[in-house]
Amino acid sequence: MTRAPLIALIDGPLAADTPGLAARTDICGIHPSAAESPAALHASHMAAAIRANAPEAQVLGLSIFPGRLSTSLAIVAEALRQAAESEAGIVHCSFGHAEASPLLAEAVAEVVAAGKLLVASAPARGAPVFPAGCAGVLSVQGDARCSAGQWSLLNLPTVRFGACPGSPGAPVRGASLAAAYFSGLLARACTGGGVEAMLQTPSFTGRERVGAEGPQAA
Repeated sequence: MTRAPLIALIDGPLAADTPGLAARTDICGIHPSAAESPAALHASHMAAAIRANAPEAQVLGLSIFPGRLSTSLAIVAEALRQAAESEAGIVHCSFGHAEASPLLAEAVAEVVAAGKLLVASAPARGAPVFPAGCAGVLSVQGDARCSAGQWSLLNLPTVRFGACPGSPGAPVRGASLAAAYFSGLLARACTGGGVEAMLQTPSFTGRERVGAEGPQAA
């Protein structure tokens, strides 16, 4: 029997009854009301999007947001190091820091050297963010052409892949959700034909452009 993939989700605190939650480690101090916080909401949507494409996936929650969606580079680096030492095959980061950091780059390198797939969200516009901009990271932005089970090969200067950004008006959407859907697709591929095979078959190739008939390939 193929073992269900384990994904290290570096995000807000996940509730104990989160479907697929294997374990949770709080890297930061958690606010007493964190269960109703933006961080908890964000993390729950990321976990759900991952499992939408990989229902059997297990999640290792690594909490870096105490309640609000803000943290320090030291906490992020520690979470990445713990992910590198874990049994997770995929490490997921739906957040970004505006400036490159040697501390963050070193922690990312540890994850990649450990043989993990590291997925991180990247904005559709503007300068690179990190860890998405670090070497070896699978960077993902929202692509309106994609449904939840699709992905695109963009190969843009600041991002490599695209995936479903969610529905308009949803509580959480955009690059964060797109990266989570993509991590789920990777997890499903790990138990199917393999990641390399998956990455040869994008639903769309080239950047998205919006014309009179809606989003199209450029």
